[in-house]
Amino acid sequence: MMRKLLVAFFTVSAILIITGFKIVIKDAPVVKPEELKGWIDYLASDAMRGRANGSPEMAQAAGWLSDRFKDSGLKPLLPGGFIQEYSYTARQKTVNERNVIGIIEGNDPLLKDQYLILTSHFDHVGVRKGNDADSIYNGADDNAAGTCTILGIAKTIKESGLKPGRSIIFASFSGEENGMRGSRYFVANTPVPLEKIYANVNFEMTGHSEYLGKNHYYMTGCKISELDNIIGEFNKSSGWTLIDTIALAESLFNSSDNISFSRAKSADGINSGIPSGTFATTALAKYIHSPYDEGKLFDYENMAGLVRHFSDLTVWLSKNKSEIGFTNPKYVKLK
Repeated sequence: MMRKLLVAFFTVSAILIITGFKIVIKDAPVVKPEELKGWIDYLASDAMRGRANGSPEMAQAAGWLSDRFKDSGLKPLLPGGFIQEYSYTARQKTVNERNVIGIIEGNDPLLKDQYLILTSHFDHVGVRKGNDADSIYNGADDNAAGTCTILGIAKTIKESGLKPGRSIIFASFSGEENGMRGSRYFVANTPVPLEKIYANVNFEMTGHSEYLGKNHYYMTGCKISELDNIIGEFNKSSGWTLIDTIALAESLFNSSDNISFSRAKSADGINSGIPSGTFATTALAKYIHSPYDEGKLFDYENMAGLVRHFSDLTVWLSKNKSEIGFTNPKYVKLK
């Protein structure tokens, strides 16, 4: 009987990992590597022609994301559905674009009116002429990968029956490659009070593992807020490691959509905003913004594990009672 009980214990979805004196319970990924590959193959295909802002392919990608958000159990955050339309001027031309936004409502009566927002950008730089025969800049790691990461997190939360405390907003932005246009528009036109957003977790370049090793990622802004310390507490029993020694991480804090949240308002040299960071497994690899950024180079097993890890981390953060403050005096929390 004891042997049967032990066999049953080790065949459930949780896998017991013993590392030194630490026992880690690691749930198997809900979104499998082959499903992630299918999503990346679609968004970063030659048919999408590099997803340049204002292109028909971006409209197509937004429609596809809207359908995936719905399938993953998200509800529209906006009255008109998942799409938030906006426009901006670039090089004396009007660019019409759209963000894709959904929400999972929280379950804690005391926290559900607060928000954790997970973000990515789904635009890239399009087709560029050069010396290489392949002129399509597919943008697989930058940033179909981050987009599919938040999509995978939404699906995992739904299919695992996880119950967040705070409400969780999922937003995939356009316009990042043209100066964070989409995230800046969202922050200026958000349908929820900005001061009610607990933190912003942004994803970029999550498809590779060869730079940091498997089960490793880094965060930008470790010297800006306490978000990395909070996540470090979760990671003690997760089997994943947040690397805080990436030399470029601090400068990259200003180079992705997270900055729109931490710098929601600025006056007299002080930024009022929301604690944020971008999470990635690669730092400015040579293939970024080149025709060689393709999904065939990805470690999908590691990416599937990352999606599972951040799904559990997201729900844990949504229930966390600790305040997340800024540690850099040039930043203060929005009130």
